[in-house]
Amino acid sequence: LGVLRGNPRVTVADLPGIYSLEAASPDEKAARAFLEKERPDVILNIIDATNLERNLYLTAQLIDMDVRMVIALNMYDELERHGNKFDHNSLSRMIGTPIVPTISKTGFGIEELFNRVIKVYEEEDPVLRHINYGDVLEKAIYPVRHALKLNGNVSKSLSKRYLAIKLLEGDPEVESFVKSMPGSETVIHERDRNVAQIETLLKEDCETAFTNARYGFISGALRETYEQ
Repeated sequence: LGVLRGNPRVTVADLPGIYSLEAASPDEKAARAFLEKERPDVILNIIDATNLERNLYLTAQLIDMDVRMVIALNMYDELERHGNKFDHNSLSRMIGTPIVPTISKTGFGIEELFNRVIKVYEEEDPVLRHINYGDVLEKAIYPVRHALKLNGNVSKSLSKRYLAIKLLEGDPEVESFVKSMPGSETVIHERDRNVAQIETLLKEDCETAFTNARYGFISGALRETYEQ
């Protein structure tokens, strides 16, 4: 933990660099546990401008969490040096998240970046939008989310949509968390019913279906905004 220089109101926690929230590695587990338990006011998501697709997968998962976020598009000079063009303003509007080009080695964009963090914290920037996973998955998310919402034991600070998606994906940590709550049987029954429906309609397991849907969203977004 540290305090942002010149602004004692801002406490910064530096989490391990990760590419997803699957909790498959110690770094992913540590970062995810912090995000779920501490619920930071704003997430500063630093992504490599030269490797957009891989970095945007984590971004998609963070959007599922209903967190306030600002994206630092770092190494922007490398993107331009290779002659690539990226309409980051259009992508920003698509996902409802500010994107600020930065070059960490020169300090370019850093002042604007932290100004945007403050604006997001003070709710002067747009709220997050959800990623639309398509009819089949969205129709499965809603009833599981609704069952979680009806269960009065789920903290208001936790995104019911995020929990619903992780349950549908078969995430063991979220499943264990939900099952530990009184009255979880209805939630798990709703999850199981919708998992069966997804797998029947899409002919693939739920985790694969959500992974493919995220990459489909990323691929489509980059087709509209990124030119090599």
